[in-house]
Amino acid sequence: MMDLGRRQGRLKYKKRSVPGLHEHLEHSANAVSGPKAHFERTSSNKSRYVMKGSPLRLIVFLLFLLHLPLSLSALTIKLASPLPEGTEWDNTLRRMADEWSDITDGQIRMRIYPGGVAGDEGDMVRKMRIGQIDAGVFSAYGLKVMVPETFVFTLPGLLQDDEELDYILDNYVDRFDERFREEGFEIMAWSKSGWAYIFGRRPIYSPDDLRKETLAVASSESEMSSAFKSLGFNVVPVSINETMVALQSGLANSFTAPPVAAGAFQWFALAPYMTEYRLAPVIGGLVLSERAWSRIPEEFHDDLKASMVRVARKFYTESIRLNELALRVMLENGLQQVVLDEEGLDAWESVMMGGHELLVGEGKAIPHEVYDDLLSKLDEIRK
Repeated sequence: MMDLGRRQGRLKYKKRSVPGLHEHLEHSANAVSGPKAHFERTSSNKSRYVMKGSPLRLIVFLLFLLHLPLSLSALTIKLASPLPEGTEWDNTLRRMADEWSDITDGQIRMRIYPGGVAGDEGDMVRKMRIGQIDAGVFSAYGLKVMVPETFVFTLPGLLQDDEELDYILDNYVDRFDERFREEGFEIMAWSKSGWAYIFGRRPIYSPDDLRKETLAVASSESEMSSAFKSLGFNVVPVSINETMVALQSGLANSFTAPPVAAGAFQWFALAPYMTEYRLAPVIGGLVLSERAWSRIPEEFHDDLKASMVRVARKFYTESIRLNELALRVMLENGLQQVVLDEEGLDAWESVMMGGHELLVGEGKAIPHEVYDDLLSKLDEIRK
């Protein structure tokens, strides 16, 4: 024992401390439990300490320390987006991420994966199902992968203008909320981005004119391709990346797209006639996995949904601006608009509405009930 004591006497200890840590914890303890608790070493050589004051203060202090790591942790929501990094759409998502953090006092953080780095929309849906990502920005195609009957909104010729589209978004889409939940998703907000038009190498005034051309249709839209074929149109399924090659090679000489896409991908240079017929609205949505949504405290749900609704509105504002800009630039560079009279519009509507029966019914993408209910809603506004 004496040797041990002498050895300990010869050892020199340098006390190490983390700057400010002691003062921070002491201040925190005072804030929680009142006046500072006092500790002193007993006379025994054993490393034991006793506390002067109420034991309740120690309990409160320890509970505070146990709670501290929880307040420092946060749930991270991983959101995948096909929108290019640095665009106003992407910037809007990043501002929303900051807003989510503010709403939840830092409890929810959002990490954004832009530019399609998480894969195409089919990949995004699959990754949401298995928990690799938690949320995504989707077009009508992605929504259809989750809930096939949402395809009803993009049936050609069904919705005719912005007034009808707005009415349906305000008064009809809620019916799909439960269907998304059944599939493991929470639809946070619906978005709209303008309208798709027909572009051709030659002027296309009527459905008969289009039947003389070869129409490029997204390869992901197999039902739409089948419907167009059944209506007598010549269809070539191509991906977005293959559309330019198809137009250059002559494999296709017409396509459908919103002006912003026709301009951004330069497709209009090879199909410089745009038919003034609103074929279908360009819609989409912001979606969370039900797994991620259930982990977020319910007290934040309403405010977080409202935040995403605001994002959808900003998407629309930016989309309209870009569509108008694209149309102006294309008109300055050779695009010509094919204006239809009432007879021409009626011809398009008749053919497109007649084709709906190919996509609606038992065993098809859209049940009769969903289609008929939508028509009933449209009748309310058309009267």
